[in-house]
Amino acid sequence: MNYTNPNDSEHQDKPEDWLNSALIFARALSIILDENQGIVVKLTGDMKFYEEKIDKVIVFVKDGMVRIIECDENLDEGMIVRISDTDLV
Repeated sequence: MNYTNPNDSEHQDKPEDWLNSALIFARALSIILDENQGIVVKLTGDMKFYEEKIDKVIVFVKDGMVRIIECDENLDEGMIVRISDTDLV
C-alpha cells in the first residue's frame, strides 16, 4: 500500500510512515479544534474503529489531545459537535 507518498509509484508504506502521518495530522487537529470540540467522521475504505459494525466516529480534542469515540447518534458526517464529560462515561 502507498497512502503516505502517493506521488512515488515505487514507494511502499512502512508502519512508521503511517504513525508519523497520523501524529502530524493529530497535532494539526489539536491546533484547529477548540477544547471539547469535535467532527463527525464516517468510516470508509480501510478505516476501522475496534468493531466492524461501527460506521461513524467523533474525532475531538480533550485535554489538548485528539481522541476518538463512537458516534452513536444520527449525526451527519462533517458536523461540528461539542463533547461534554458526561458523553465520555
